[in-house]
Amino acid sequence: MLDTQLKKYMKEFSKKQGSKTVILLCKQELDYTNRHPAFFKDERESLKLIEADNSTRFANAYIERADKQTDETLAVESPEFLQQPLTYLKKHKREYLYTASDWYDVIGIDGISLELDDVFGHYNCMLGLKLQKKYGPEIQAALDSLLAGEGSGQLMFEGNEGIWDVNFALNQVPGYHEDMVLLEAFILVYEILFALMEKLEQSMQQ
Repeated sequence: MLDTQLKKYMKEFSKKQGSKTVILLCKQELDYTNRHPAFFKDERESLKLIEADNSTRFANAYIERADKQTDETLAVESPEFLQQPLTYLKKHKREYLYTASDWYDVIGIDGISLELDDVFGHYNCMLGLKLQKKYGPEIQAALDSLLAGEGSGQLMFEGNEGIWDVNFALNQVPGYHEDMVLLEAFILVYEILFALMEKLEQSMQQ
């Protein structure tokens, strides 16, 4: 699951670097390999694992601004756009942001969308989690344990695509504050999803 997906990411990263044997991992991923030394034995012996800044995950990300009503693409932005304050979404309520990153393969998603909820006024995160339908209760339990406050996200299984549609409020993610920039917000979402996947992995091994 998470261990396999991270190992696959590391192998693909190594291939992209050609003959280089240095792998850049952010702290969360690096700590994970340290917690599973046997599984990552070969990589730890043959590759040099170096800690990278968390922003590395979005250095080459695809970033799209889209219309909430029509899903029409308004613009494709450079990673520098993520230095905009989170409150950009309050000033542009008809828009949502969609990001895709190679790092998302590690946590089993294609992309993350972020928008201001028109009804409740919180920042809403939306994504599709590539897990089987039977894992619904485990996903909900993990969300409940990781998010603060009541109503820890909504789940709906899309049978045609075989994924879980997951929605939750960024405001409920520990570490959230409205003064953050968009980059910090997406890092926070990625990291809570990584923690979610690790909890699911642990529950499945019991």
